[in-house]
Amino acid sequence: MNVMTDFLFHWRTMEAGEAPAIHALHSEVAAATPRGMVRPDGLEHFQRHVAECGRILGCFADGDLVAYGVLGMDSPTVDHLAELLRLRADERARLCVLDGAASLPEWRGRRLHCAAIEERMALGRELGRTLVAATVAPENMRSLRGLLLEGFSVHGYAIVYGGLARLIVRRDLLQAIPEWTTVRRVPSADHEGHQRALAEGLQGFHCWQDEHEHWHVDYGHIKNTAP
Repeated sequence: MNVMTDFLFHWRTMEAGEAPAIHALHSEVAAATPRGMVRPDGLEHFQRHVAECGRILGCFADGDLVAYGVLGMDSPTVDHLAELLRLRADERARLCVLDGAASLPEWRGRRLHCAAIEERMALGRELGRTLVAATVAPENMRSLRGLLLEGFSVHGYAIVYGGLARLIVRRDLLQAIPEWTTVRRVPSADHEGHQRALAEGLQGFHCWQDEHEHWHVDYGHIKNTAP
């Protein structure tokens, strides 16, 4: 049997009493991740998001928690990103934030990161939160690539979470995923390059790896599809 499909993964909304299990998974993953790549969240972050601040979806295989994704709806992070994205009041009302996700190392390579994005977008849509945002470290290619593949685009750059550099991405679920025209290609670790491209009014929409295995982000603008 193909080892990539020999488990049936089940996603469901986590309950309040399960916050410690999610925190334990997060802590295990964060401890093995380079500094600055993952925001270190305390137990209270997960306790809030299984209650008043949003929802958490857990992924189970054979009854074991192997991945999770946090969906923020009413939290300081959601408010802050609404400000950074300069959203109108009606846009803020339908905003949700993909506010953290992880999978255990032994379960990677099974598309769980993209599944976590898709599952949370679907839940957000059900709850009327059809404008979705997230933050990602420019060097975190696993997360950035997954978000851009799911139709997100880079709209901003900010120092957040007590000093961490992050790209701000968003996707409007009420709009079709657009076609893009490439204007500039920025090495993923070139923070000043990201900021210059964004200052020019460009958005990042695609990432790719060159012959030296260095990652780059394509910046551009939406194609004019008018006849």
